[in-house]
Amino acid sequence: MSGLPWTGLSQVAARVDLWDIVARLGGAEAASCADAAAWLRAGLPFDLLPLLTRPHVDPGGRLVTPGMADWPSALCGVPFAPVALGVEGRAELLHKPAVAVVGARACTAYGVEQAARIASAVTRSGAVVVSGLARGIDRSAHLGAEGATIAVLGQGLDTPMPGWQRQLRERVLADGGLVISEFPRGLTADTWTFPIRNRIVAALARATVVVEASHRSGARNTANHALQCGRIVLAVPGPLDAPASAGCLDMIEDGATMVRGPETVLAAAGLAGPPPGPSRGPADPVLAALGGGATPEELASRTGLSHAEVMARLGALGLTGRVGRLPGNRYVPRGPP
Repeated sequence: MSGLPWTGLSQVAARVDLWDIVARLGGAEAASCADAAAWLRAGLPFDLLPLLTRPHVDPGGRLVTPGMADWPSALCGVPFAPVALGVEGRAELLHKPAVAVVGARACTAYGVEQAARIASAVTRSGAVVVSGLARGIDRSAHLGAEGATIAVLGQGLDTPMPGWQRQLRERVLADGGLVISEFPRGLTADTWTFPIRNRIVAALARATVVVEASHRSGARNTANHALQCGRIVLAVPGPLDAPASAGCLDMIEDGATMVRGPETVLAAAGLAGPPPGPSRGPADPVLAALGGGATPEELASRTGLSHAEVMARLGALGLTGRVGRLPGNRYVPRGPP
């Protein structure tokens, strides 16, 4: 079966450092052809030998494994990195420079605005934004990107998801993006799947940016994974007394690079700034959908966002002077787009 031995071993990739064993076998291509005795000599535990010939994991989508042209070099050799991915969309994005933008699900309007600004700058520099297709900062990062993004799921590719998440996934794919997962078909998201998913988000990116996070959060878990695989970690500061900023302030105190603007992220990731001249369009989807003016209800219909997120984005845009409010609860663009 295509994918062997990787499909069997993929179920233990988060617990066993398979890439250390692969290195002893001489690399991914040599490991693909190695027999059981060679895997044993390289250090594979004896009780895992049956996994070499049993395709336990079918992640759905199109299977991508080490040694294939679409396998991302960013994952090669990273401790505890996956050895099989199901992909849907443009797999070639896995070879582009990437920046992870992650943060709290229960974020503020400030966090929404900053995530969108950073995502826009990253994609305008020619790189790709990676995030987790979750509520809050993840969603703002995917929607704020002016180009394709990579969404890493904490569940199987074909597992049913809430309506808002399904719409976001469809938006990512419609914009030429990529959705990936290492989990088997039908596996639902759970508290244990997200930390495992986070290591892929971190490993794919040159740098991980945490926009908002509590003292203990999934975003901080992603940042820890980034540090473990030698990637750069950045954090966006916020108000000292804001719970959503507590984790980022902790990270800055511990040595994470403080983000003063998108240019900080681009410099840390070794990316060139956006080309001079007018922007290719507003980074914020609400601003893009505003046209000559619209109500929050109309904007929710046009963007697929919830009413609450539309209002949060309008609040952030209003604070920066980019949107004004007229009688009748109608919002209009103000100033330069």
